Amino acid sequence: MEQGMSLLQMAGKLFPLMFNMMGPIGLIPAFAALTAAMDEPTRRAVARRAALMGLIALVVAVFLGAVMLDAWSISKGSLMLAGGIIVLLTALLPIASVGVGQGGSAGASSQSPMQLAVSPLAFPTMVTPKAVAVLIIFVAFFPTIEGKLTVALVAALMMLLNLVGMRYAQSFMEKVGMTPLLVLGAVFGVLQVALGVEMMADGWQAWSAP
Repeated sequence: MEQGMSLLQMAGKLFPLMFNMMGPIGLIPAFAALTAAMDEPTRRAVARRAALMGLIALVVAVFLGAVMLDAWSISKGSLMLAGGIIVLLTALLPIASVGVGQGGSAGASSQSPMQLAVSPLAFPTMVTPKAVAVLIIFVAFFPTIEGKLTVALVAALMMLLNLVGMRYAQSFMEKVGMTPLLVLGAVFGVLQVALGVEMMADGWQAWSAP
């Protein structure tokens, strides 16, 4: 990420990463499976609670992460290199995100709908550790209040998209199925690989500069 990058350009790079890491692509099939036996009002209540819990956690991570980064005094080059590795590895290992959705549905029978909204829907299906790490790294490069608010806004937009995705998850899976999600995931996965390589190259350059 270039030092002179505008907040709009930063948001343009952050959005596809968040979409692929914690967006509707992986959430829709997981939500449809977990709520298959629920009636429509209950599904909507679960979706609202999951999106709200996810949003709160991401906003806290953005602002708390900024404080922790200041306290630890980690160089931006190291952060960028670490972030690039995270982004690249998660793009190359899509099986990890599939496992989350499958794991969440396994224990669904012993949990109430509102418990399911928190775990596994909000955590870790939507709010994944890798996505939180990337958010914090972006905050490190845009530490102003405007930068933090922009990162939080991208997170809020993602939760809104997730809420819409959950609202129509059952209908989507019944009428359309997994194929479009797989194609969309592949497209965003390629973009994520490219961004990960770019972050690693920028981080190495900054880290190794005298």
